[in-house]
Amino acid sequence: MNNPREEKDAATRRRARLPLAALVLAALLTQSCVSLKEPEKSGPAANFDDANLFFAQGKYDAAQRYYTKVLDEAPDSPYRVHALLGSADSYYMQGDYIVAAPLYARFVELYPLDDRTPDALFYGGMSYFNDMVRVSKDQGSTKKALDIFARFSEKYPGNPAEPFVKEKISFLTDRLAEKMFTVAKYYFDLNAYGSCIGRVDDLLEKYPDTRFKGEALFMKAKSYAGEEAYEKAKKTYERIVSELSGTEFARRAQSELDALNNPRRPG
Repeated sequence: MNNPREEKDAATRRRARLPLAALVLAALLTQSCVSLKEPEKSGPAANFDDANLFFAQGKYDAAQRYYTKVLDEAPDSPYRVHALLGSADSYYMQGDYIVAAPLYARFVELYPLDDRTPDALFYGGMSYFNDMVRVSKDQGSTKKALDIFARFSEKYPGNPAEPFVKEKISFLTDRLAEKMFTVAKYYFDLNAYGSCIGRVDDLLEKYPDTRFKGEALFMKAKSYAGEEAYEKAKKTYERIVSELSGTEFARRAQSELDALNNPRRPG
């Protein structure tokens, strides 16, 4: 004979899933000790449910496999849109950012009007952000993250994530400026003054308000002096004094300028 407590628990679980009309039927069947079973799902619906279950359990590798089955086996299924985003999220949660990023981009491309598109664009940017490497290495992911966050800020003003995105834009812009400054300094340290001057010009054209402006201009002036182009060195020092008044670089530039204008004569 069936255990009444077990029957009651089973009926309660069924009530959480059934519409109102079915609840009445479930109650009657419970009183009659009759068991009601839901039809089993199959195909893309079953794969999608399994994927969501694994994702909720933190089993992202398994979730990814089932999302991929939906995408591969049922490309025209209504579950496809959800599976594509779920697949991207699974890779992201595993730390496979470079795999996740193009999946988010694909979602944005295919479903530009979907309610989840802002999230997909945001996490596409975060995927590249999390893939960044130290300044001495290639900054390809940094540039891609900046491009995506700039698009997000332009396309979704007022989005709750906007303050966070603007903070990331500022950080990424500074990172790219630092990369350009590092290259200029590398040439300066090699006494390759022409290359240093060119890199400083590129830096200040692209990032005119960078925090590296003072040091970059000072290197440029010293590079001109190293090439014995003293008039160009003077003009660069004058620019530092004018544009960066009150800073340590302005003080140093004035000192160098005084030395060039009043060279010491041999005793």
